[in-house]
This record gives sequence, structure tokens and C-alpha cells, in this order.
Amino acid sequence: MIETARLTLIPLTLNQLQLYVTDNYRLEQVLGLKKKHREVVEPMVSIVTYFTIPRLKDPANDPLFHTMWMAIDREKQCFVAEAKFKGEPDETGTVEIGYGTYPALQRKGYMSEMVAGLVQWAGQQPDVLRVVADTETENVASQKVLEKNEFTLFDRIENMLWFEYRFDR
Repeated sequence: MIETARLTLIPLTLNQLQLYVTDNYRLEQVLGLKKKHREVVEPMVSIVTYFTIPRLKDPANDPLFHTMWMAIDREKQCFVAEAKFKGEPDETGTVEIGYGTYPALQRKGYMSEMVAGLVQWAGQQPDVLRVVADTETENVASQKVLEKNEFTLFDRIENMLWFEYRFDR
């Protein structure tokens, strides 16, 4: 669990992930949260079902680098955003992060705050030297999230921009 100014970031367990994809509001009920804006749609259903859950079932994988992290607004007592790492650090110490917030909650700073919390957590992991993220060239809001968190642009491949955050070690 990670605490930021407004948010509590929780990594979902295998059972919680299964609730995440199978029942729209059972996860909130189990966690004592209010039903609000979370809606699981494609491609997240497929990513969690065919990528995330199988990796959590493998004891060789570190679940914190494979699960979905959920942001809870402590005041509102509801989910406001979600993110995940796309696996453990590679041989260069790099992890990739993906993230999103719900349409009704965009432009409220939740994603910037969540990414900041996850980057800070990643920096405390001994094998992580760099966090990368990609975003489409048209997705200015996502680019601003990364820029607010001091990521720098390091590559462009067709319509995708790649950003990185490096830790000083």
C-alpha cells in the first residue's frame, strides 16, 4: 500500500483481480468502497484475464510488478484511477508502467498523483533504475502526467512517444 496526499494505492491480490474482471462492483463491496466510476472494458478485460492473472498464478513472478494497482480517493472512498507495471525490472533495471483514469474523473490530478506514488515506490526497489512509459502522440493529457512527474522523452516510434524516469544511484 502506498499513501499520497489524497490517495491510497493498493495492489490487487489474485482474488481481487478476479473480482475486478468478473463482477463490476463486487470488488468495491469487498473493500468497503462506494460504487462510482470504475468500469472494466476492453482491452483491460483481456489484459487482466490473459496476461495479469496468469502471471500472478506463477510463484516465480513478483506480484507487485504484475498486478493492477488501484487508486482510492480516501475522502470519497472510491476508486479513481488504476495502473500497472508490465513485469519485473529487466536486465537494465527498467520497468514499464501503464495507467488510466476514468473519463468522469479526468483533469483532477489523480493520474499524476498515482504515477508519482508508483514511481517513488519503484525507486525504493533495489533492482529498479528506470521507469518507462509510452503514450500516443495525440494523448497530450498522458504526456502531461509524465512531464509533471519529471519523465523525459527519449524516443518516438511512429505515433508512440516513449518517456523515461531515471533514478540517481
